[in-house]
Formats: sequence, structure tokens, C-alpha cells
Amino acid sequence: MKKIVLCMMFALVVSGCSKVLPKSTEQTVQEVILPSEQYSFFEHAEFRIQYPVSFEILKQNQLKNKFSNQAMVAFLSNQKSDFFTSNIVVEKVDLAENIASEVFAESIIENNKKQLQTYRELDRKLITSIVNSQAVTTTMIRFEGRLQLTNDLVEYVQVYLTNSNSGYIATASYDPLDSNLEAEKLIDSLKTFILN
Repeated sequence: MKKIVLCMMFALVVSGCSKVLPKSTEQTVQEVILPSEQYSFFEHAEFRIQYPVSFEILKQNQLKNKFSNQAMVAFLSNQKSDFFTSNIVVEKVDLAENIASEVFAESIIENNKKQLQTYRELDRKLITSIVNSQAVTTTMIRFEGRLQLTNDLVEYVQVYLTNSNSGYIATASYDPLDSNLEAEKLIDSLKTFILN
């Protein structure tokens, strides 16, 4: 009789504990969705991003020499400053191995420091994004610099994601002295960048 009571108590304790433990340890994240009256969706087989509705889309075959060869799409503002047009560009690079988004971010940030004159980091934070429906941690960084010393200063914000042997960089760039500064809209757009 004691064995039956002990077995029943053990079963109750185990079943009670199973209700306390989570069924899955996977981190879930809510996708950022911006208001449709201010932002449109751009859907690609490999990624999705929202961009300001007033921006023009340049797809890969329209980019020509305006951006790097790795550029997949660009979104250009209809507000033109004296020397620069605010934009968002999504690029893809091949990686030798599958690495975490944060590691990929550090390698691109180091490259930016070498490529830009007067490079200066303004802000850096970890954010959560989505890759293949899974939550991932990555870096969002804001920095400024010049391509050449004679160029005007440009401000940039970047987000980095990886999937298998591919790395993706979403970059927003703008003239920090522009009276029509769209920095907040651009940064909000980058927060919607996910990989399918």
C-alpha cells in the first residue's frame, strides 16, 4: 500500500512540475510591423523589410554603379539634400562558413573603420531580429564618416544578419545636416529587416 501511495505522490509531483517547466526553450520574438500609411513592405525570396512609402525602389538590375556589386535592392528618398539622397541598401555577401550575426557584424564594422575617413562610432546596441522564424541577436550601429577627406560627412546605420553561408547588411545613410532629416524613419525601417 505504501508503494502505491508513494508512486501516486511521485506521479503528482512530476505532473505538477511539468506544468511549471516551459515546453520549449526557443526564444520567440514579435516581428516589428510599422504603420502601413507610412511604410511599405518589400518582399524578397531571402528577406523582408519595410521602407518609407515616399521612397523609390531600385531593384538589383537598376542599381548599376550607384552601389556596391553586392547590393540587392536600394530605397531612395524623394527628398534631395544639396549633396546626398537618404537611402537604405540591402547587400548580400558570401561567407566562408556559417557564423553568428554578431560575429559577422564585428567583421563589417572593422572594415567600415578602414574604408571610411574620419570614422566615428555614434551609437551601438544589440537588437533582436528574425532568421528562418527564429529569434537572433545582432548589432545595430550608428556611425559617421567620409569616403574621401574632401567629401561631406555622411551618417550611417547598419544591421547585420547571417543565414547559412550568407551575410546580409542593411544600411541606412543620410546627410546629418539635412533640414528634412529622415533618420528616425530610416532607423525604424532597419528594425523590420528579417531573413526568410
